[in-house]
Amino acid sequence: MQMTLKEYAANLSTFYVYGCVVRDRTRFGFIADRWYTDEEVEEEEKSRSSRDRRDKHLVTFFRNGDPGKQWGWTLLEDWATVYIGAATKPQSQFIALEMEDSSAYVIGSGVSYMDTPVKECKGSPMRRGAITRTKMIEGYAYVCGGNRSVGKRLGKGEWFSHSEAIPKLADWSDGGFDDIAGFNENDLYAVGGKGDVCHFNGKTWQQVSFPTNIWTRTVCCGGDGNVYVSCYEGLTFMGRENRWKKIYDGGISLGFKDMVWHEGKVWCTNDNGVWTIENGKLARASGLPSEIYVCSGSLSVNDGVMLLAGLGGAAFMENGRWHNLFLRGEMEMAMRKSGAP
Repeated sequence: MQMTLKEYAANLSTFYVYGCVVRDRTRFGFIADRWYTDEEVEEEEKSRSSRDRRDKHLVTFFRNGDPGKQWGWTLLEDWATVYIGAATKPQSQFIALEMEDSSAYVIGSGVSYMDTPVKECKGSPMRRGAITRTKMIEGYAYVCGGNRSVGKRLGKGEWFSHSEAIPKLADWSDGGFDDIAGFNENDLYAVGGKGDVCHFNGKTWQQVSFPTNIWTRTVCCGGDGNVYVSCYEGLTFMGRENRWKKIYDGGISLGFKDMVWHEGKVWCTNDNGVWTIENGKLARASGLPSEIYVCSGSLSVNDGVMLLAGLGGAAFMENGRWHNLFLRGEMEMAMRKSGAP
């Protein structure tokens, strides 16, 4: 199951993972950015090229694939910040979405193609802001973004927009939505900006009364019926609608990048570590082997599997057990020993 040195050299030797997604328990996706040498950075600065426009790899892993054919990649050339998502409806697919111009690349169910940029699609939700996140909710790919944009992908070149039902911000510089989650399609929460939390009850969107104006980052709808919202420096609340309780004062140098519900608890991560929330208490995740902990950065959960991936590598948890996919440090050392370029 673990990536071979040959597969690593082909997929990730000059790239690092910064996003991941579980399409189902046998199919995982990753988005990776290009490492630049000192010489390349110097040339990039001289040419005034955008650092965000470095090449990206959409990397896929199929657990049930034949040995040597489990890993694959697609080059996304000259794309800015890219978010990786997935859907099982209307088809089972990975979806790479570019933040600035909303380019979309789709792979899965026997096809791969460049889809119409989201902002140009029928029913586009992104006419008033850039994409900042994509999440799977009840099998469909949802996006959220600037100036309170929210949308649901219906199929190739077609979206359903929630944006028009959500009032625009009075001042666009206050941001918009940075994350979205839902118990189901009729019970959604979108968060972002200065304590801006909005709820969809199946008919209307309303801004809820939230107890801080600190910039909100991530949201998770837990299996215990609570909503968990984390803010700048990890300040975290639990509750729902207009009832909220602070459960962590913050003080973490990096706020949480992702929060997910898996096997009875909330899991949180950033580039520096992994935390859990149980019974309203947030703490460093206990019992994680060092080779798992170095994979911190991004989290995704679906179909009974939780995927953890970041600068140090990737691993997944299923039925209470962790499984390594690859460790960057080990791979780089093996490449040096083998004399690979």
